[in-house]
Amino acid sequence: MSPLLYNRSLFPKLILLLFSLIGYLQANPENEEFRATWVITWDHIDRNKNTAQNISHLQQIINDHKTANMNAILFQVRQSGTAYYSSAYEPWGYYAGYQDPGYDPLTKAIELAHEKGMEVHAWFNAFQTSSTRPGSPAYEHPEWICRDQNGTAMSSYRSLSPGLPAVREYTVKIAMEIVNNYDIDGLHLDYVRWNEHTNTNRNSAPLPEQLNRLDGIISQNDVDALNANSSGRYLYDYEHPYSAGVPDGFSTWEKWWRWSVTEFVSTLHDSIQAVKPHVKLSAAVLGKYNWSGWQGYGTVYQDGALWYNNGYLDHIMPMSYHWTSANGFLGMLSTDCPDCWELFIQPGIDSGRPFTVGPGSYILDENNVWNNHSEIVGACRGLSWVEGFQFFSYGTWRDKNYFGTAGETFFIEKSKIGKNPFGNTLILDPPIIVLSSTEDGNFDLDIYPKEIDKPNWIITYQSTNPTASTETADIIDIQFTKDSFMVPIERATYDTSQTQFFFSTTADRFWQESAKSNLVLISGPGDQLTKSFDLFQNYPNPFTKKTTVLLATSYKRDVELIIWSLDGKKVKILLDEQLYPGYYSYDWTGLNDVGQQIASGIYFCTLGWNGKIIDSKKLIYVK
Repeated sequence: MSPLLYNRSLFPKLILLLFSLIGYLQANPENEEFRATWVITWDHIDRNKNTAQNISHLQQIINDHKTANMNAILFQVRQSGTAYYSSAYEPWGYYAGYQDPGYDPLTKAIELAHEKGMEVHAWFNAFQTSSTRPGSPAYEHPEWICRDQNGTAMSSYRSLSPGLPAVREYTVKIAMEIVNNYDIDGLHLDYVRWNEHTNTNRNSAPLPEQLNRLDGIISQNDVDALNANSSGRYLYDYEHPYSAGVPDGFSTWEKWWRWSVTEFVSTLHDSIQAVKPHVKLSAAVLGKYNWSGWQGYGTVYQDGALWYNNGYLDHIMPMSYHWTSANGFLGMLSTDCPDCWELFIQPGIDSGRPFTVGPGSYILDENNVWNNHSEIVGACRGLSWVEGFQFFSYGTWRDKNYFGTAGETFFIEKSKIGKNPFGNTLILDPPIIVLSSTEDGNFDLDIYPKEIDKPNWIITYQSTNPTASTETADIIDIQFTKDSFMVPIERATYDTSQTQFFFSTTADRFWQESAKSNLVLISGPGDQLTKSFDLFQNYPNPFTKKTTVLLATSYKRDVELIIWSLDGKKVKILLDEQLYPGYYSYDWTGLNDVGQQIASGIYFCTLGWNGKIIDSKKLIYVK
């Protein structure tokens, strides 16, 4: 055996090289990947600007994400116990000037983002409620504020006690106000834990200073205070004072602290599922689950792995702010176990729920390693269970003018959101697409959705392979609409030496996609859709699990595509409807019309029109 294998110091470098190579090979990543930034309140609204200026700025935020080929935004709408949406319960926040800004920021963000084919996740600070503005929970219910072992309540950086049933019920009510009243795609929890503050040298700080404190990482002085002054921590409340001992039913305070936060998360998840099951509940959990001196499980009693594994979250988004290199991220995720996530979240991974990585871009900037973004993304892509990224924060990317760079490098290919594994089973109809040439020599794709009662995601693909799937074709456009629309195709963007095929799908709010629409093409040399009506040989053939049948029609007509047995019995009707000019592909998995698996053997597929069989192909099915 090579002595290289015995060199323990080289092993981490070899692992990094392996994952970096995988990341490099995936420079054009699979077309399912979550991509977003956290957009903080002060980065999307300015109390000193008028309505038109704030809306214009919001439009720029959406455009920036689109430039980077991102597909979601985490948009902060509740901070410090105040609202940045039209709330019936809580007052407008500090950055809105404590007054209606003349527009609803969340409504406008949803409108603008959906127009660009992007999801909106309403970012919701749960228990951190510094504001004492009339109407805020800290003002209306000062008894809800966390207390230290002496019974003294927090005087700054105030947090509500998750241990109080009234607090949990109130916070669920506020969250459900957003879910019920807004067409969000997700609700994203932050500060969903006990606070990390102590009474060590803590005087009342001005509210802007409290608001500007960033979550996910704290100073070494604060960590030292946690260790040296545990009695000064604000981990108690008026119903559960330290002097009364551990609450009934629990053997330790730690178990009660963790249970109380988990009870809130699971209750909120059930509440969302009851009314809008497509709305994904996610959480920004601390980047270190249960290791080191600053961690979720043992410091702030946040059991993110449990929530992910048990399905209390639909998507987990750790704040990965402690690491600045590809090697560091791989260690935190997988290679430094037991100090890693993978060891503790296998049930969640197996469930198909997304785990995405949250690099602290401002930390990379502070450490002068901004260019590590690309290698971090490449390395994380080498782990099959990492399904995307969210970066903290939008403001840092804006200041570094990084959106265009990302869209031209590690996010060069457009991407859709991965399918929610717990969506419903209703599959929508695909749209109809029509290709037309323009006067300047380019083309327009006119797309006509069939599901017209409500908006859905319409995803448009391009490939040089007429049998390309939604997994292998390139995404060129995503829209959220119920209306027809047009996608421009510039001749300069494709290789004219090859025929380019285009198709679209309809995806529901769970991102479950329909079958492919008709195919249309821009022909290369010698290839064109002739005045014909053709059935092409299926592929693969023979097949065991699935085969694809391709047909082409140059006229609008009623078409039948039928599978027959050798003895002339009808086995499966693949198609019986009117088609527009174009190419169409249909999959057959060896099931008959009543959903039964057929026997191995030779079958025929016929293309029919006007009561006549126009063409047929032989198919060989092998179990």
